Amino acid sequence: MNAQARIHMVDAPTHPSLSSPILEVRDVHKVFGGVRALNGLSLSIAEGEVHCVLGPNGAGKSTFFKILMGTERPTTGKILYKGRDVTDLPAFKRARLGLSVKFQNIRVFADLTVFQNLFIPLRRHYSARQIPERVAVLLAQVSLDGSEHRLARELSHGQQQWLAIAMSMAFDPEILLLDEPTAGMSVEETDKTAAIIRQLNAQKTTIIVIEHDMGFIRDLCARTSVLHYGKLFAQGSFDEIAADADVRRIYLGTL
Repeated sequence: MNAQARIHMVDAPTHPSLSSPILEVRDVHKVFGGVRALNGLSLSIAEGEVHCVLGPNGAGKSTFFKILMGTERPTTGKILYKGRDVTDLPAFKRARLGLSVKFQNIRVFADLTVFQNLFIPLRRHYSARQIPERVAVLLAQVSLDGSEHRLARELSHGQQQWLAIAMSMAFDPEILLLDEPTAGMSVEETDKTAAIIRQLNAQKTTIIVIEHDMGFIRDLCARTSVLHYGKLFAQGSFDEIAADADVRRIYLGTL
């Protein structure tokens, strides 16, 4: 079977806010110096869902993520956000529309307190009097209650990742993009991160997760898309993806 043409279209899990696509990637190609990183990728993200994107090294995950963020532009193709063509919008304008990002590499201010880390993004949207209450809400969402006065560098690796997620949520985004959010975490921290993502999603935030940790994706129990050679290869529930012999061969490098 032609791997590039083989796509499973499976309904997303039941969710009260699932409706029309909030984000669409339409026939996107991206070429770097003659190397084709994305090769006609088309993918839709439903409003209110958690959507996981996985694939082996070189599948195009990082390029896909950068194009969603706006730090790279497609060679051809379109990106639509809530029906609006945002293909040529820079990252900061996409952020104003409601997209927020948590990068794989931790981007917290190590020598500032947890409160100060959150104060910086919150001050753009909230008054000084409102910020303490909002900080408490954000920290509760990421299991960092009561840590306001700790220096960020005193937190564990996993806690710093959660703080970075809270900083991304400070903008009240409609879509949260997470790039390998469990990188370097312990098993316990990974499990807690899955619980944090589910809680954020329950509050109507659409979440896109770029990951390679199959156990973590299983815990999220989310609709999953597999990229291969810059195209959408398979899509479905995690159980369907995990049971797919061709997907397993992709990860073994035999397809």
